[in-house]
Amino acid sequence: MGLIQPGASMAKPVGFSDTTIGLLQLFIGLGAIFVPLWCLLRLTRLQTKDLRIVLPAPWSPAFCLPVFLGVANLANLAGALLSLLLGIENEASILPSGGLELIVYFLVLCVMPAITEELFFRGALQGLLRPCGSAAAIFGPALLFALLHLDPIQSLTALVCGVFLGWLAERSGSILPGMLLHFVNNCLAFLSLYLRFYAPNNISFAFELFLLLFFPLFSLWLIYHARQQGFRFSAGLRPGVDVLGVFSSPAYAFVVLFLLVYTFFLIG
Repeated sequence: MGLIQPGASMAKPVGFSDTTIGLLQLFIGLGAIFVPLWCLLRLTRLQTKDLRIVLPAPWSPAFCLPVFLGVANLANLAGALLSLLLGIENEASILPSGGLELIVYFLVLCVMPAITEELFFRGALQGLLRPCGSAAAIFGPALLFALLHLDPIQSLTALVCGVFLGWLAERSGSILPGMLLHFVNNCLAFLSLYLRFYAPNNISFAFELFLLLFFPLFSLWLIYHARQQGFRFSAGLRPGVDVLGVFSSPAYAFVVLFLLVYTFFLIG
C-alpha cells in the first residue's frame, strides 16, 4: 500500500476506498490460511483426507445450531461482564452503510472466516492431532484459535466456540457443519453490528438482548431434554492421550506461550 500511496498502510489506509481496503483484507486473510495449509500438507503427515471436507454423518442441525449460538452468546455475555469489571473498552469496527463496500465487508467478516478458519483449525490442525485422541484434537486447535485473536475477551468466545466446533467435526466426521454454524454466528454478529450503527437504539438493543438471552436459555433447555433421552457429548469420540499431551510438542507449546505473552503485552 505504501508503494502505491506514500504513507499508507493497513493501519492508516490513506487514499484507499473502503472497497479496496476490504478486498486487500480478503486477499491477506486467504493467504494467511492457505499458505500455512499448503506447508502442512507438504511438510507434515497431514493428508487431504484428514481435512474431512466430506458430507457429514447425521448431525442434528436443529439441536447443534441453537446450542452453538447459545454457547457463543453466553461467552459473549461473560466477556462483556468481564470487560466492565476490568474497565476494558471494546472499539467496534464501523461498517459501510450499503453498496459494494458493505458486500465486501460481509465477505471479509462472515464468509471468509467461516470457510478458511474451519478448514485450517478444525480441518488441518485437528487432523494433525487426531491420532492423539479426540480430546487433544478438539482442545489443541481451539486453544490456538482463541489465542490468535490476541484479545482476552474475544478469546473467551473463540475458545468455547472452537471446542464446540471441534466436537462437531469429530462427531459428524466433517468440517462442513462447523462451517455452516460459524457462518450463521458471523452473520448474526454482522447484523448486530450493522444495527448498532444504522438502526434506532431500541431496535439494536432489543436484537442484542434477544441474542444474549434467548439462545443461552434455549440451548440449556435443549441440552437438558437431550440428556434426559440419553444423549452424551462423549459418544462417538476417540479415546487417546490426555489433553495435556498436546503440549509434548515443543512447537505447539512455544506458539501457545508466545501468544499468551504477546496478548497480555498488547493489553498491558
